[in-house]
Amino acid sequence: MDLPGPIHDIFVVFLGSIIILGGLGVVLLINPIDSAFSLGLVLVCISLFYISLNSYFVAAAQFLIYVGAINVLIIFAVMFMNGSEYSNDSYLWTIGDKITSQICLSIFFFINDYYPRYLMVWNF
Repeated sequence: MDLPGPIHDIFVVFLGSIIILGGLGVVLLINPIDSAFSLGLVLVCISLFYISLNSYFVAAAQFLIYVGAINVLIIFAVMFMNGSEYSNDSYLWTIGDKITSQICLSIFFFINDYYPRYLMVWNF
């Protein structure tokens, strides 16, 4: 996809943020159907990354194989599971969730402070 430089950069940052948020949705959502749909969103955005890199065949293969087959298979398998195991009152974070999020955030801030020229998430 031949876009001008700044528009391409904005597009890549937008896709990257959707992939990160979708990955968090895969891990943190309690309902397996929602998690599978979030995985589908991540796989579609990866396919769009390939399109932005001008590799259309890899993007089509990614979309057809992973989104069209694997993700649909995961959704069908999850739909056949017993739904009573997943109650709506378990939205509290566990200790492992809190520890993992604190470790990931501390690594992110350490990398952002240590390599400010290479990873510029925000400018202070």
